[in-house]
Amino acid sequence: MELSVVIVNYNVKAYLEQCLRTVEKAMQGVEGEVFVVDNQSTDGSVDMVKEKFPWVKLIANADNVGFSRANNQAIREAQGDHVLLLNPDTVVGEDVFRSVIDFMNANPKIGGLGVKMIDGTGHFLPESKRGLPTPQVAFFKIIGLTRLFPKSRLFGRYHLGHLPENEAAPIEILSGACMFLRKRTLDEVGLLDESFFMYGEDIDLSYRITLGGYQNWYYPAARIIHYKGESTKKSSVNYVFVFYNAMAIFAKKHFTARSAGIFPALINGSIYLSAAAALIRRFVERTFLLLLDLLLVFGTLALAPVVPHRWPFIQEVGVDLLIGGLVVGWSALFGAYDRPLRPFAPLLAMLAPAALLAGLLWQGRLDSEVVVDLITMMSVWAFAATAMRAVLFQLRIKGLGIRRKERERVLAIGTTAEAKRALALLWQTHFGLGRTVAVEPRTEEAGLERLRERIQRERIGEVVFCAQDMAWSTIIDQLEKLRRRGTEFKIAQPDVSFIIGPSSIESLQDLFVLPEHSVKDPGAQRNRRILDLGVSVAVLLTFPLLAWTFAAPRQALQNAWNVLWGRRTWVGYASPLPEEVRLPNLPSSVLPPLPADELPPPGLLRDRVNVLYAKDQRPLQDLRTVIRSWRTLGNS
Repeated sequence: MELSVVIVNYNVKAYLEQCLRTVEKAMQGVEGEVFVVDNQSTDGSVDMVKEKFPWVKLIANADNVGFSRANNQAIREAQGDHVLLLNPDTVVGEDVFRSVIDFMNANPKIGGLGVKMIDGTGHFLPESKRGLPTPQVAFFKIIGLTRLFPKSRLFGRYHLGHLPENEAAPIEILSGACMFLRKRTLDEVGLLDESFFMYGEDIDLSYRITLGGYQNWYYPAARIIHYKGESTKKSSVNYVFVFYNAMAIFAKKHFTARSAGIFPALINGSIYLSAAAALIRRFVERTFLLLLDLLLVFGTLALAPVVPHRWPFIQEVGVDLLIGGLVVGWSALFGAYDRPLRPFAPLLAMLAPAALLAGLLWQGRLDSEVVVDLITMMSVWAFAATAMRAVLFQLRIKGLGIRRKERERVLAIGTTAEAKRALALLWQTHFGLGRTVAVEPRTEEAGLERLRERIQRERIGEVVFCAQDMAWSTIIDQLEKLRRRGTEFKIAQPDVSFIIGPSSIESLQDLFVLPEHSVKDPGAQRNRRILDLGVSVAVLLTFPLLAWTFAAPRQALQNAWNVLWGRRTWVGYASPLPEEVRLPNLPSSVLPPLPADELPPPGLLRDRVNVLYAKDQRPLQDLRTVIRSWRTLGNS
């Protein structure tokens, strides 16, 4: 047998299904076997594999045993001359397996091999080729020299930036996302070290392969898509601790004796520095706009003395902070800090106070000069904040984009039938599309240059490849060559049951992309919280007088308290939600979306009610539900 493919899965069912479809195509002409080791997924992955891929050798663990141990379970049963460790969030071309096996057979000194990986946007992933993280290499990465000089032979060795990305070459470290290994090499150097729960095991095994007298190679003729850790949030503090703990294990195992304790100390220091940096980065990312708006408020107040009739107290720091807090807090209610950006939110936020001031002026309750001063300062800040958002958008800062209509312009590459089905699915998950274009594969219009020109000319926001009509290798090739800032690339599965993008899964069950009124929208979340707080305060304040109106007064009081602290919400999904219906998370609800007498029994109809609520939740409707179901606010 030539090849044994091992895929370790944990709660990424849609990615796993796509991966297995590509693996099935790539195995044609290759004598081999495929293992899926599931680490106690709860998203229906095991049932999906059994139903759709009965030829896969499935190992369903009762616990999450970690990446290394799960891989070793399958490796011990593998019969292939070569073993491939493959992440489930990958897409492989039809020629990858055959090409790699032939290359390894022609070079018997190769013990392990890595391929060229691109992400879901078509960009090259530098971890496709890495150097050994020696104390020096780790130090350069930690202090930032690797990022400043990525192609330097000295400073850029972590990702071997000096090696061309399209030339095959010996390397030191392979990526565990796609790691071809010779079985006899594993028999000699050992399997994955199970002391690594996640991360670091690929570095350790790669190093042991070189210590065993074999070579690791980077082979860019074989390309894959790697969505790069969709199940792992690499900006999280937990990720930082897990990753650097793995590095500490590696350092203690291989470098401690030679580095006299310097490298372990460096690694331990990196753990805390990186964790602190992750916390600071996340804080700055989430509060970046708010902090900029505060600075604009302070700047506006600092300019106040140049205008007549200013009050001296506005120069006091404490009052400036109070005014700044009131401004940004009020603006937040109008979505000034939602993502994507709402560029005119500051202007909208200032309209209501300006109207109030104008009304007071009309009634003669305020001095006209005072009103002019206040409106002038508010206007200056609002226009400055709006201009700042326009500048940030033009600078293309990640996470600070503006929701544009161009994003609704979709180009589908596939036959008429498949393109129509894909666009229909997108229409449902997007709640309508703008301009849509379908291009038949294997025509002049589907050529790379024609596609590139059309995407740019028609300002296409999304390109969807229909996998039913295109080879996976062609999709990978076009994804890499058509990459363009501002355009998303997605793959519609052969039966168009779902569409996968770099950070989304779109289907009627996995509604990760939702319209403005969805429960996932920042504005909807804010409105929900305001409604929850308002109703809870009303219940608590009027309880002594209205307790008799509740069917269960004590439970209603308890519910109001829990909702006030965010542990529950007044209106939400009709429980229970089946595992196969994946919707954005909400706190457990007191009331379902519909009154009890209108709610269908558990089953498909109730699931549909939950889906519709997730896609189109409106605060006024929730308020009506609360009023109509007032007596049952004591539901448990």
